[in-house]
Formats: sequence, structure tokens, C-alpha cells
Amino acid sequence: MKHCELVPGKGIRHGDHDIFFGLRRNAVRKVLGKPVPNDSMWNDEDEYEVDGDEWLRLRYLDDTLCDIEVLGGSLAHDGVELKHTDIRTLKAGLNNCGIAVDDLTEWLSEGRDCVDLQIVVATGDDIGEPGGDKIAWVITSVDFKVE
Repeated sequence: MKHCELVPGKGIRHGDHDIFFGLRRNAVRKVLGKPVPNDSMWNDEDEYEVDGDEWLRLRYLDDTLCDIEVLGGSLAHDGVELKHTDIRTLKAGLNNCGIAVDDLTEWLSEGRDCVDLQIVVATGDDIGEPGGDKIAWVITSVDFKVE
């Protein structure tokens, strides 16, 4: 399972590599390799898989990284697992760190905001897909700002 660390407001760290907002698309591809062929109508996204399973979806604006969607693997922050878990365990772990997960989102059309970490998390139930209370994805964006 691929593991990443969340760096709130900046992006993610994968091993020795920082995948931070503002990086050019070709720089990210040098670190992560070639993305899987994408049949999407959007040419501003790169998708990465591990052993045939979805891992990351990266979005670019003017060829600059602006959104990171973690679809698989493990994503953690300060020892708390954010992706490979369920919503109750996530909320409890973050609550122990003094961090709240809202029940709604103001940043996206679905999911739940975690303002302190500048992320939105969604369960299968939140997005109408299988998985129940397991976290389906975690998104961080250059646009998720704390005021």
C-alpha cells in the first residue's frame, strides 16, 4: 500500500518527495512517473494506480498542481490515518489532537470539511457509493484556505 503524509496547506509527501501545490506537471511526473491513460474528458487531470487500484488523482490549473485527491493507499497526519480508515475512527483520532471534522462541506458539493487540515473527506455513504462509513477519498486543494 502506498503511503503519503499530509502537509496541510501545501500538499502531500510521498517518501522523500514533496508533491506540493504550485509544482509544474512535468516535475510531478518526474517524481511519480507516467500517469495511467486517462479517458476522461478533462485533460487537466493525471491519475495514478498501484497494482491496478486507484491511488491519486491530481488536477492542474495552467499546468500547475492545484488539487490532490487521495483515492487509495494510506494518507496520514501526525500519526492519524486519514484515508485507510472509517469516519468514526478518523473523527476520534483527530479529536484527540484537538482537530474537528465537520458533518458537511462548504468547500465542495459532497464530503466533510476538516478546516484545520485544509481537507475534505468523504465516505462511501457521503457520495452514494459502496463502502458505507469507510473513507472513499480525501481531497486537499490550493483553494481550501483557512482565514
